[in-house]
Amino acid sequence: MLTTRTLTPSVTLTQTSGGQPLLKVANAFAESEICLFGGHVLTYRRHGEAPLLWLSDKAVLDGSKPIRGGVPLCWPWFGPAPARVGSGKSAHGFARTALWTLDGVSDHEDGTLVHLSLSDSDETRAQWDHGFVLELDVLIGKELSLVLTTRNTGTAPLVYSGALHTYLQISSPEAVSVTGLGTSYLDKLNAGQLTEQQGPLTVSGALDRIYRHADTTVVVQDGEQRIHVTSGNHDSVVVWTPWLEGASAMADMSDDGYRTMLCVEAAITDEAGITVAPGEEHSLSTVIR
Repeated sequence: MLTTRTLTPSVTLTQTSGGQPLLKVANAFAESEICLFGGHVLTYRRHGEAPLLWLSDKAVLDGSKPIRGGVPLCWPWFGPAPARVGSGKSAHGFARTALWTLDGVSDHEDGTLVHLSLSDSDETRAQWDHGFVLELDVLIGKELSLVLTTRNTGTAPLVYSGALHTYLQISSPEAVSVTGLGTSYLDKLNAGQLTEQQGPLTVSGALDRIYRHADTTVVVQDGEQRIHVTSGNHDSVVVWTPWLEGASAMADMSDDGYRTMLCVEAAITDEAGITVAPGEEHSLSTVIR
């Protein structure tokens, strides 16, 4: 039975179609949905405007697998598990498939703040043997702001990498150009080869690129719409689209789903990762407007 509880004048707690806890935010600026499974921002749309985030029409929302679209949290590693973690671990870590705790919601003049957290457990330690508290602060206002903070509660340094794996909604690949990425990238579709780029990025096929020298703010021009993605405490901006071949191989994406999405994400991809000393913390952030 679907139950809905009002938490603030702008926030209700309900469930996804698959029974996972879901926050629905509707304030003076925008509407958003945040699933506690994965600490996952699913949607964000300013009033009177098109959605900024893309969510697959085949996204699985019952907690059985990661959710396709929105802003998945890749943590405590990005991509395949690095050697320091060991083999046989799930790609992109476990944060995006864990059930997060809702610590608080509050309405403010500049929007609605949602605070979620995830702590180490027997289940997480089986994959990554560290004490931690991971906190996500989401501000839904004139812009969408996410801050992911890693706090080391153990007695030894921890090393992590990750990404705020943002799926942007676009009108079509042909309408898009991306500036602020820099002049070179590591091409993961070509064995990580360092490749030069001249001018803005245009989209005409599959992409999986790591830009190590991007500007703090990357601009996605989509026809008349301009989307700004501002990253903080990252070492990379990753741009990804699966194109037709990749989309058709995914059960949770329609074959033509790639035509309305482009991932532009704040990431920590360096092999060395980020070292957080005991009692210290590090925050990775993105602001989308």
